[in-house]
Amino acid sequence: MLRFFLKTALSLSILTSCETTIPSIEGLDYKKWELDKFGCNGDRMKMVRLITENKEKFFRYRQNQIIDILGKPDNLTLYERGQTIYFYYIMFHPNCSEVPYRAEEERVKLEIRFDALNRSKEIFVYNY
Repeated sequence: MLRFFLKTALSLSILTSCETTIPSIEGLDYKKWELDKFGCNGDRMKMVRLITENKEKFFRYRQNQIIDILGKPDNLTLYERGQTIYFYYIMFHPNCSEVPYRAEEERVKLEIRFDALNRSKEIFVYNY
């Protein structure tokens, strides 16, 4: 019976230790960020400055951890030598209603680049 309790306690500690710790940034509502798909509500535009000012807090997270924090990316690109790039649109995505058409190069988007070891290494906002 003691062995059962020890195995259960060990299993629970392993499961809870794998949980992603979210960077604490005042004013950044991760739930609103995730719900503002393609930046259509304008919530991401209000918060993107906080991410860029604190981008070093997002470095070294793995792809699945970034998804836990910011939600599923709006777009992703597989790049050469095992690199991956996640895109989160901030403004001017064509899926948003009442948004004038903008070419891909003119859209405001957050880019998170991952290296071949699956760690985030660069964060940049286009057309901000």
